[in-house]
Amino acid sequence: MRQSLVIAAKAMDSAQQRMNYVANNLANISTPGYKKDAAYSSSFKDAVSRTINNLQSPDVPRDVVQVTDYSAGNFKFSGDKMNVAIEGDGFIKVATPTGETAYTRKGLLSLNANKQLVIGDNLVMGESGPIVLKTTDISIDTKGTIYDVSGDVQGKLALATFNQPYLLDKTGSTLFLAKEGAVEIPSKATVHQQYLEESNVSSLGSMIEMLSMMEIMRSYESQQKIIQYQDESTAKMISQIAS
Repeated sequence: MRQSLVIAAKAMDSAQQRMNYVANNLANISTPGYKKDAAYSSSFKDAVSRTINNLQSPDVPRDVVQVTDYSAGNFKFSGDKMNVAIEGDGFIKVATPTGETAYTRKGLLSLNANKQLVIGDNLVMGESGPIVLKTTDISIDTKGTIYDVSGDVQGKLALATFNQPYLLDKTGSTLFLAKEGAVEIPSKATVHQQYLEESNVSSLGSMIEMLSMMEIMRSYESQQKIIQYQDESTAKMISQIAS
């Protein structure tokens, strides 16, 4: 009986984790450069297989594993010279406020108080460090080279990629950190100025996410009923023993 309670409780926890991923996908449907997450956990069949093969006691569901979908979102023309979209395998290399190197496809560029090129609070890295610009009236070619109105080079976006599957951890909505063992390599991606890459949670995808949310809620409620039934059965058994 205790084992069934543990399994039900673990299943509820897994459902909650899956719900968090689905809710986060829906919340970021309009976030440029966002990459949706999927959640996977072991099936009952997998659990039974491990139990038989390892001659162990009945297993409980494992923790949900987060898997990021790196497929490209649609490109949207914005007309803003400080917007860029990356076509192909690659990320814009940035430095976080804590000094970590991170990677993103969110191409919302701006200048901070020090005239440094930033994406949010993160410094956009060039080939020789942070990029400093005198103005936002710039042009950016397909290789990421930045020019002023006179045609003088002001810097070049540092584009990087990794062998797939990407050994990256998501931090926040659109930033990624390299895991141990990940090897950064130069990216040959194409830069498109005045465009933004939209979230890869499409309109159809959002409907699927909502259906997934309903399925997860039903699963959660089913596990709640199992726990409630076990609790009532335990109370009844104790009452009978006491009498």
